[in-house]
Amino acid sequence: MKHNIQVKNSIQASNQQILLAIKKSSDIINYYSVGIQPSKTILWTPEPQKSIYLTSVQVSAPLAVSILLSDDDIDFLSLKITQPFSTVSQAFPSPFKLTTGNSLMLSTSDEDISCNINGAATATQVAYNGRSDFTNVNNAIGLSNGTLASLSSALLTQARGRLVLGYSILPTQYQYFEIEQVTIKYYCRLSLTLAVGVSSMILYWRPNTQVDWTQLQEISLSIIGSVNYLTNPIQYDITDTVLGAPDPWAVINNLQTSFVGTHTGLGIGNIVQLDAIEIQICMSGKNQITVFGYEA
Repeated sequence: MKHNIQVKNSIQASNQQILLAIKKSSDIINYYSVGIQPSKTILWTPEPQKSIYLTSVQVSAPLAVSILLSDDDIDFLSLKITQPFSTVSQAFPSPFKLTTGNSLMLSTSDEDISCNINGAATATQVAYNGRSDFTNVNNAIGLSNGTLASLSSALLTQARGRLVLGYSILPTQYQYFEIEQVTIKYYCRLSLTLAVGVSSMILYWRPNTQVDWTQLQEISLSIIGSVNYLTNPIQYDITDTVLGAPDPWAVINNLQTSFVGTHTGLGIGNIVQLDAIEIQICMSGKNQITVFGYEA
């Protein structure tokens, strides 16, 4: 409880006595959670004809950030977090008064963005149009490292297959972060040394196992040559789809990718290869701000 103490003088008989008239104003504690906020946003608007008096401010953040507080458009306090999962605070020696009627505003700057790259935890081959002809399937697990799952053309049959990759990429403390960008990276190669039929690789993903696959791209060759994405992967930004889901972190926790290879021609010498399918997640921090004060 905040006490404003007023001292009055009163004369009774021949003695002077000090009387205390105590006016009480209730403390207000406001909690806020904000991500990247480059423009000023209102935190606290006082009642009409009143002013905000701040007694202290505390900021906690999972990533480096600067928090700027303003008296409407006039900046008066900057608090900077430099280490992950740190807390800084500012206690005012005496209540800091904002201009009567003005709102307490907040903006952020110098925000750190954390990006994590994850490889698949599992790789499973399932039939594609009745066939499962990939070899060295487990080479598709993990980050890109030069070990390859392969689908080679054959003399007597049209070779094909589908690889399904699962992930375990939900950040341990995901509730303290906001998703900024999600990118899928396909490290793959298609090479033809025999110009017979068509050889293809098809890229897919889905947010969970309950929905159909979304095809992202099909790359095909019917003449001798190659397309090589083992060094510079094919990349797809799926951020809008992830953030458009009711629970974006559930998508991160359950998403799968898929890689299909096919050879329609008969003959030895054509090959489809997959090194890895990586998921890159870039995140900003959820900044927790606690403001202590009162209105008067």
